[in-house]
Amino acid sequence: MKGVSGREWYLLSDQIKPEEDLVRRFGYFLAQLLVNRGFEDPQSAFDLKLKYLIPYTFLPNLEEGAQRIVEAVKKRKRILIFGDYDVDGITGSAILYEVLRRAGARVVPVLPNRGTGYGLNDYLISLFSRYADLLITVDNGTSAVREIDGSGIEVVVIDHHNVPERTPERAVLVNPKLKESVPKDLQEISSSAMCFYMALVVSRQLGLDIDVRNFLDLVALGTVGDVMPMNRTNRILVSKGIAVLEGVLRGTLSKPGVRALLKISGIRNGVSSRDIAYSIAPRLNAPGRVGNPKISLHLLLEDRADRAELLARKVEILNSRRRAITDLVYREARERAREQRNRSFVSLWNPGWHVGVLGIVAGRLSAQLGKPVAVFAEGKEQSVGSVRSVEGIDVYEGLRQLSHLFLKWGGHSQAAGVTLSSGLLEEFSRRAEDIFEHVPRKPPPLYVDMEFPPTALSPQILSQIDRLEPYGEGNPPPTFLSPEENLQLT
Repeated sequence: MKGVSGREWYLLSDQIKPEEDLVRRFGYFLAQLLVNRGFEDPQSAFDLKLKYLIPYTFLPNLEEGAQRIVEAVKKRKRILIFGDYDVDGITGSAILYEVLRRAGARVVPVLPNRGTGYGLNDYLISLFSRYADLLITVDNGTSAVREIDGSGIEVVVIDHHNVPERTPERAVLVNPKLKESVPKDLQEISSSAMCFYMALVVSRQLGLDIDVRNFLDLVALGTVGDVMPMNRTNRILVSKGIAVLEGVLRGTLSKPGVRALLKISGIRNGVSSRDIAYSIAPRLNAPGRVGNPKISLHLLLEDRADRAELLARKVEILNSRRRAITDLVYREARERAREQRNRSFVSLWNPGWHVGVLGIVAGRLSAQLGKPVAVFAEGKEQSVGSVRSVEGIDVYEGLRQLSHLFLKWGGHSQAAGVTLSSGLLEEFSRRAEDIFEHVPRKPPPLYVDMEFPPTALSPQILSQIDRLEPYGEGNPPPTFLSPEENLQLT
């Protein structure tokens, strides 16, 4: 069927029927939700034990990267962790830093601000070369070929972004997308999950008495915050991470910084993936968008309650500022976007737009317009931009054809970051339109689980819905159709 917008609707319960055995085991309601989500082994939807994780030995160069780090610790080398400024980079950096700190390493974490753009640049690599013997990049570095290969420093890259045709030759590249032979579930993990596995191997090689499972709260924040697909691997990691967060909430696990973060996020009882996506992760991201991301890093690592509460208040102030700036830039960008309503690829730029909120604004506009959108903060010499797309349109592959225009770039199929000379903005806009106007576009269909009137809701039904947590990309919360309204329950 079609909605008034022309979007196709598919009632899955009419097209997919659960087997009788499945209905006997779980009841019709839950059985239908299971088959709608493609769970081939329904028990795997509920049995989220760590022992069912795919062995980390499939991750390319993980052991070699760990050996480099362990050697640096033992030889008392100066180690610098350079993470990205978003929640995935921050949580991954926190995991690695905490393990190396407990190992007695000479280690310093560094996070960039949005003004320097994404990832490494010549200035940063020159600075790091003077003050470190080993550089570990987290959630960046895969595409920093020239910067890394031109440096005289040892580098371990821990990243999950798409791998370009050329990769750094002088670095140990630990990236799940490096080889097609890596199981798909592992290819879709976050950088914070990569750091969790690295922490596991490093702590074992150093003989540290550390229960790395207590870092899974940070993995959950990074995974959900970076909108990773909720495949079985990520559901296991996130569910166990949520259990750690709830332990912090109850006071059975001492993490003053994380506890203060939960408090300012309004989390009082249980924790859900939705809480992470809409309350916790945006707050962790806020300092990196409009201030200094190290505030979030320090909050996660803080072990004194009084200092944690002070840092949490700073985070909340910056989050309020981020909201105000986002609303202002969005209103201005939306007006300009109307002039490009007939284009297939919308390109917007302004020297007054704050670089820290470009991704949010581009995402909102892309969802509203149903097409890829690029939003740039225009500088005198260089412009930094964020590109967001809609389901079914791969901006990474399209932008790859324009990579010769970029000073730096990287990303995924639905999101990318770009830095280019300001004089090339018009050319970028024109060429991007030429590429994407030939991409077939059709509004993504809406998949409705089943007909279900709101009056039939009960505690038992809600309990069954909860059994499929964590929800997220690839495992959406149920959508129901009733004669009165379309209801989405989370």
